[in-house]
Amino acid sequence: MNIAVLGAGAIGSFFGGMLSKKNNVTLIGRKEHIQKIKNHGLQINGKTRLKRKINAVEHVYELNQSPELLIITVKSFDTFEAITQAREIIGKKTVVLSFQNGLNNIDQIKKVIAQNQIIAGITTHGVQLVKPGLIHHKGIGLTVIGELSEEKTKRIHHLASLFNDAGITVSISDHINEDIWKKAIVNANINPLTAILNCENGYLAKNPILTTMIHKITKESTEIAKKKGFSFNTEEMIEQTMQVIGQTKQNNSSMLQSIRQGKSTEINEINGAIAKIGRVYGCDVELNDLLTKMIKTMHPTYL
Repeated sequence: MNIAVLGAGAIGSFFGGMLSKKNNVTLIGRKEHIQKIKNHGLQINGKTRLKRKINAVEHVYELNQSPELLIITVKSFDTFEAITQAREIIGKKTVVLSFQNGLNNIDQIKKVIAQNQIIAGITTHGVQLVKPGLIHHKGIGLTVIGELSEEKTKRIHHLASLFNDAGITVSISDHINEDIWKKAIVNANINPLTAILNCENGYLAKNPILTTMIHKITKESTEIAKKKGFSFNTEEMIEQTMQVIGQTKQNNSSMLQSIRQGKSTEINEINGAIAKIGRVYGCDVELNDLLTKMIKTMHPTYL
């Protein structure tokens, strides 16, 4: 299959590198990373070890044909700009698969292309861009994809097989919209707390004060999700959050990596988005608001 990965940072390069074993993949990313890949190939170490010569470009207009599959892995605050730029290389038969954090990505993509071309995905693989050209796979996670209509179509089965054949275990979701919300709730705990404390994910399970905080953040976020019509159970969401922390205990969250690199975070699209929705329904948003404000004080972009 002809595949392009837009926003080939850590997770995009990991997926692209793995898929390139049996597909024609082009990575689209930042200059230094792309130049290193062009000159020396993409290297993945850690839980996965792989070195691949792979197509890599800095801009979507450098592609000479429409991809059959366009994987979107840009930061959520760049979604609309990225999909707008990509519109000219998205053909009528191109499938757009979003693997992103946050709650608003699909809505942003739908402003530019038809809903029937979009598939949503979530992943908890722990991956870090160590330096240009080098990706470290720190933790094996779960990857789920699903049609927005929540139907089990031929193309969703085909895409699942594509990932599985490449060595990335993928399952098909019956309720991908719920799964996106569940991941957002998990991220609303892990990302800001690890960024504020400058710690690996696993530390959150070792400190009883933080465990109590996770219970409270999860309860507040779950109550907001319920107002949106999702039938989430608070205790199950707490259990899921602690399970992800255990599975990714050696990972540095994407938000922590952004803070360390002096880059913008996705706090507005995670805790900020949850709080914004909560205010619409008159819910308590104190903790999500607090975490949003705390992260914003840590980055000069927000000051």
